[in-house]
Formats: sequence, structure tokens, C-alpha cells
Amino acid sequence: MIIQPTSLAAQLWAGAAAGTTAAAAQSWAVGTLLAARVLGQTDVGKVLLDIGGMAVEADAAGTPLPQQFQVRVMTQGAQPQLEVVAGNTDERVAMQGLRERLPQQNGYSQLLSVLSALARRPVARVLPEPLRTALATLEASISKPAELGTPEGMKQAIAKSGAFLEAHLAAPHDPAPANDDFKAALLALRRTLADIPQTRQAMIQAPSRPFTDTPPPLAQRALVAQPRAAELLADETNADGLVSHLRTDVRAALARVEITQLESQPQAGLWMVEIPLAGVRGYDVLQLRIEEGKPSPGEPEGTWTVGFAIDPPTLGAVQGEIQLRGLRVSVRLWAQYPETVGRLENAFTTLRRVLEKSNLQLDHFACMHGLPVPTSAYSAVLLEARA
Repeated sequence: MIIQPTSLAAQLWAGAAAGTTAAAAQSWAVGTLLAARVLGQTDVGKVLLDIGGMAVEADAAGTPLPQQFQVRVMTQGAQPQLEVVAGNTDERVAMQGLRERLPQQNGYSQLLSVLSALARRPVARVLPEPLRTALATLEASISKPAELGTPEGMKQAIAKSGAFLEAHLAAPHDPAPANDDFKAALLALRRTLADIPQTRQAMIQAPSRPFTDTPPPLAQRALVAQPRAAELLADETNADGLVSHLRTDVRAALARVEITQLESQPQAGLWMVEIPLAGVRGYDVLQLRIEEGKPSPGEPEGTWTVGFAIDPPTLGAVQGEIQLRGLRVSVRLWAQYPETVGRLENAFTTLRRVLEKSNLQLDHFACMHGLPVPTSAYSAVLLEARA
């Protein structure tokens, strides 16, 4: 397949391809391989691409493109031509997996709201015993906030988040038990639900509730904190209706776990992780984006960046970014509510002391009121194009 850049964005490319500087001439020489990724689609039907660090509009009508791929420079000039280099089998399988799961996924909050309701309502006692056992296993796989207060506790919570289940199963001496894994518990619950007959009457009697549509955890878009879903509004004794909800919510949660797995790129130093947490009278979700940056010339190691987002009722939405370069740490936080900003700023001294005990130096700390604007101007366009 051939891509031909067009319009204004291509003029920047054309200048580089024409060799206006010696470096550009070398970078855009015929035969050069360049990394490319899809950013979205313009209003006039052009595909918006990032190729070699430049935003480029291109004609690729009717041809599906993978999220990330390579192109080879075929011709230069004002309208250069680029050949899409076919990706390997693993990349094609990953893209097919994303296409299948994106329409199915939703945030964990819908499932966790059902789990929370069952823990407080007598209807749980009339559920079939295998289903009660599967629900108890799922509940046991969910971490507690206090466990994340230590490095080892955070490590264990990430390990059992579901993102690494297959890796644990493939490692014969891996100490992480698969039966304590969130995805493993979801799979067991799905098998149990499949054994329960589904009747038309059960679907009719399903409890009503507001539906929360949560954006998927894509590597190319900003994190979006997941608030708790609304409580179930229906008859507390309607076990069949709750089972019907569980079928939908488990399928959506499994699709979401698998999207985080597909979007993680260990070879590129990127991991997407979501950790369900047992909060006060309900469950919350901690979202993580962990990225290992490549070191600059002359530096022994790169920068680790951890982005996170969470939305517990007691604090409201909180997002943050932590950067670690060697022994130097920078922390930026955003909070939805002004009182939360005050609480986080009051913890500044404690944070500095904790870091100093670990021989780390806090270079920068900032806590701002309001949630951050996504750094990528294409996140919304990308989501619409991929969904």
C-alpha cells in the first residue's frame, strides 16, 4: 500500500524530503524506514499520521492501518510517496484483538457496583453456591488501599491486576498465585455464569441503573479517572436480574483487562495497568501508566514516568505524574476539589521525608486545582476513529 501525504501538513514533510538541510536530506532519503502511528482522522476524510515526528495528513481511503507501523520513503518532492511496510504476525494479531474488544469494553465500576450491592443485600444468600464462590474469589482478588502503601504491596497489587496473568502461568517458578489474579477470577466467574441458564424473564426483570460508558485504556490517550457507578435502583430480591447484569459487566471487564494487555508494550518500556481497590462502602479503580524512557546521550539511565488516576468519593478525581531520573523525583498532582488540594499539600512534608529515607531527592512538587488537559490534541479524535 502507498501513502501520499497531502495538504498543509505535508508541506513540512516536503521541505524535509527536499533536503532543505543536510540532516533532513539524510533522514528522508529514498529507501529510508520511518516509524509511523495513527493519530486520527480529519474532517475531510484524510488520515492524520505521526511519521518520523511530523504530523502528516495522508490519503489512505478504504485501507485499514495498524495503530503503529513502518513506512519506506519511495519518492521525494512536493508529494512524496511512502510504502507501508507490512508488520509482523504478532502486531496484526494484536490489532485484531483490539478491534474485537473495543466495542465490548467498559470500566470496572459497573461490575464493582454489583459486587458492592451483593455484599450488603440479602439477595446474595439465594444465589447458586458456585456463583457465590466465584464472587467471593473475585472479591478476594481485589487489593486494599493499605496494601499499596508499601513498595512490596504495590508490586503485588500490580502483579495480580490481571495484566500479567498469562506471564505468571507461563513461568513455572513464578511465586504469584494465579488464583489470586483479578483476570483469573473474572474468567472463573464468566465460566460459572455460563453454566447458569439464562431466561427471558430474567432479562425482563433485570434491575435498572444508569449506564456509565468509560473510555478504553489506550496508550495514545490521556488517563481518565473512573468514578464509582451509581447504586442499583431495583428490587433487592431480584437475583435473576443481578445475574443478567453480571453477565454483561464481566464480559466488559474482561475486554478491558485484555485491552490493557494489548496496549502494554514491554519491549518499548510501556505498561498500562488498572488496579481495583476495596474502598469505604464500595470499590475504586487506580489506573497506572508506567513508562521507561530511553537515556539521553551521556546519561547512564533514562527517566521513569508513572501517571495515575483515581476517583474515590472522599477525594474526588485525582490525577498525577511522578518522574524519577536517577535519584531525583518530580511530582505533579491535579485534584478535582479545592479541599483535596489542601489535603495533598499538607502531606508534602511527609512525602519529602519518605523519599529522603529512600535516598531520593524531591526536586519539584506541585498540586493544582482542576484536572489536567490531555497533552495530546488528538486523543478524542483517536478514540472516535478507533471505536
